[in-house]
Amino acid sequence: MKKKIWATGGLLATGLLATVLIAGPLLLVHGDATPTTTELAAPTTVKTGTQTAKATDVSGTTSNAKVTYQQNGQTTPAATYQTNTKTSATQAAKQVSNQDHRGEAVKLSDGTKATEQGVMGHIYVSWTKGNWSVTAVTDTTQTLHTDPTTLASTVNKSLKQNDITTQDVDKGAVTVYSSAQDTTANQITWQNNKQVANVKAQQAATGYQIAKSVISKTK
Repeated sequence: MKKKIWATGGLLATGLLATVLIAGPLLLVHGDATPTTTELAAPTTVKTGTQTAKATDVSGTTSNAKVTYQQNGQTTPAATYQTNTKTSATQAAKQVSNQDHRGEAVKLSDGTKATEQGVMGHIYVSWTKGNWSVTAVTDTTQTLHTDPTTLASTVNKSLKQNDITTQDVDKGAVTVYSSAQDTTANQITWQNNKQVANVKAQQAATGYQIAKSVISKTK
């Protein structure tokens, strides 16, 4: 038997962008064993200044669930949120990427030590925050206008303002692109014990808000 849910509305201020989590239409899920977005602490609708993504599908179980977000008129996902429970913490940790932190030493605007390297038309600025590893990716065409460390500093600030890299996790990895992507290339992944959670999004701001909603519930 299928279930229907309503989501409550609210407003979240996110520093550079204001993102609104608003009530959407009734969302169909796949059966009594499938959790709702409310049970997963996932927003039903995420609205940024340039994108409105609605949860159009929830599948799986509470320990292995997936929420898919889409924009009206688009066939490809705007974002996804997925949780998986592995057989051990060791297996779960393997699902979180080990990022490459080689490169020239640089500093972000708040003094955070980072590294910078260029690979195939992109500049990668990487740093750590607790058990989090973060990489900000800038297209080399953008570096004509803005220094990669400036863009990385903006990412660092947004992650802290959205209470993502401030969260205590066993292992976390973030990859954020400086511009919106056609695919869900922006990724936020974290592991606590046997559980792994992953947010993918076309736009970083959308991914931040989904992660902010769910991360404190996955400990």
